[in-house]
Amino acid sequence: MSAPSARGASRQAVRRPVAPVDSLELLGDKPAAVFRDGSRVPLTLRRAEILALLDSRAQGWTAEELAYELYGDAGTPQAIRTEMFRVRSMLGAAVESNPYRFVAGLAGRSDSGRVLRLLHEGLVAEALEAYRAPLLSRSGSLAVQLLRDQLDLALASAVRTSGDAGLLMRWLSTDMGSADFEAVDALGQLVGRGDARYLSFRASCSLGA
Repeated sequence: MSAPSARGASRQAVRRPVAPVDSLELLGDKPAAVFRDGSRVPLTLRRAEILALLDSRAQGWTAEELAYELYGDAGTPQAIRTEMFRVRSMLGAAVESNPYRFVAGLAGRSDSGRVLRLLHEGLVAEALEAYRAPLLSRSGSLAVQLLRDQLDLALASAVRTSGDAGLLMRWLSTDMGSADFEAVDALGQLVGRGDARYLSFRASCSLGA
């Protein structure tokens, strides 16, 4: 039997990852898939947007639904099927079809999903530590913006009601929380309106407004 061509070998390597997917990095502006052997494969923004939507809904999405969410009225199921073919070539059996969804055990394994999981477990400090950047910060997709806002609101609400001045100051020191007037008000209630820390964060919020 003849050896496979270089092109065929390359195609096979792309379609069959050497290890299963372990997690997804969706926070920030450099999305990637992380495999269990430690390898990290960068994702295009569009593929990362698709994976963020898959990660948000366990029951999955049809090609028609994804097309509308990502492209609006101009979207076509065929465009999604083309992208999903490439996604599945990269991630192997991690993504099922009809509907498109993650296999059991992968849903919620993204870094954004970890933040939500920690919040559900009441581990607010750990969730704040894990929330290193907004969800797909370069994405202008309305669907992704909604997911981004939901994640931001979930963490902000948990921090504001924590009764922990340290957590509030950590949140207000991040790019995501720097304009959170409600968090500033919560801090003022804890440390006093005359406290220098409260006054400093209030001034920072006012300047950024």
